[in-house]
Amino acid sequence: MDAIHRERIARLQEIMATQNVDALLVLTSEDYVYFTGDLRRQPRAIIPREGDPILLVFASEVEEARENTGLQDIRPYRGLHEMMLAIMSYFKTVGERPRVAISMEFGTPAFLLERFKMANPRVELVDSKPLVSPLRQVKSAEEIDLIRKASALADLGIETAKQVIRPGVTELDVATEVEYVLKKKGMDRLSFPMFVNSGRRSLWLHGTATRKAIESGDLIVVDIGPVYQGYCADICRTFSVGEPSQKAAELYNLYYRMQTTALNEAQPGKPLHRIEEQIEKLLDQAGYRDYYLRGFIHGIGLGFEETPFPTIFPEDVLVPLEEGMTLAVGHAILSVPGIGGARVEDTALVTASGAQLLTHAPREGIIVV
Repeated sequence: MDAIHRERIARLQEIMATQNVDALLVLTSEDYVYFTGDLRRQPRAIIPREGDPILLVFASEVEEARENTGLQDIRPYRGLHEMMLAIMSYFKTVGERPRVAISMEFGTPAFLLERFKMANPRVELVDSKPLVSPLRQVKSAEEIDLIRKASALADLGIETAKQVIRPGVTELDVATEVEYVLKKKGMDRLSFPMFVNSGRRSLWLHGTATRKAIESGDLIVVDIGPVYQGYCADICRTFSVGEPSQKAAELYNLYYRMQTTALNEAQPGKPLHRIEEQIEKLLDQAGYRDYYLRGFIHGIGLGFEETPFPTIFPEDVLVPLEEGMTLAVGHAILSVPGIGGARVEDTALVTASGAQLLTHAPREGIIVV
């Protein structure tokens, strides 16, 4: 295991000691690669308060996992029951009622937590967020470089969408071509299903690409989340097939001002709620406060949405920005029935002097095709 991952584990173990946590049970690929450097599907590992991590690996993958991590305590399994027995056996050796941290966000299904509690009734489960988020939310130079590469792919995705969007082309056609081009250029995968929300679907809070044909006059919200070597970028642009209406252009320009304000306000030490207050002033002045869902900024890195993440964890609005954080700026749609939806989102790095854009696709107006 290299020095970077040993340092991350040492810092984690220091936090575990202060919070009286006996072990972190790693169940997500994001935490697994962060602490071991090994990118693996369905990863399982135990990081104790003291000592090296223990990996639980499918028997045929043991040699590769050892080469990739340098770790020696790798416990093989060929069936789910063997993996569960290995976990149960370990925790029987850790005190009368060990406190075990597990991620309780997107990557951990509820049934897995319930099965774990049934199999390990002596264990007290706690959320790993207070342990892991303080480490992952500030990125190293190496992590920032990977996010820059993911961001370059995001820019290419927007340019590709611009070339493909035409009347008669389906949303799915656009998404398929973008994903093909980005994978040819080195993208691992998309971190979420690509949004190509056209016409009435531009009003949607979330989205996907459907078999709906794009029509003249449509507004189209395109949101892309490329992943490069495990790290994510996020970009969104609004397109118009033909010249947009005056109201649509005004709506987009409002969103652009909201994003510009957020980028200007994103200074180290400033909590997110102060940035939201400035955005909401613009919405109040324009009369569109009721068409906006709070949560303009979220963290991004190994997870496409990570701390600070106020739309899921409202308390994260109190998190002060720090130099080295990477953010998605422009998260929520501005959705007005009778006009459409408008959104512009970029990946940005918090520096000592403020926010620096990592995605660079044109954003000053609706992209007309």
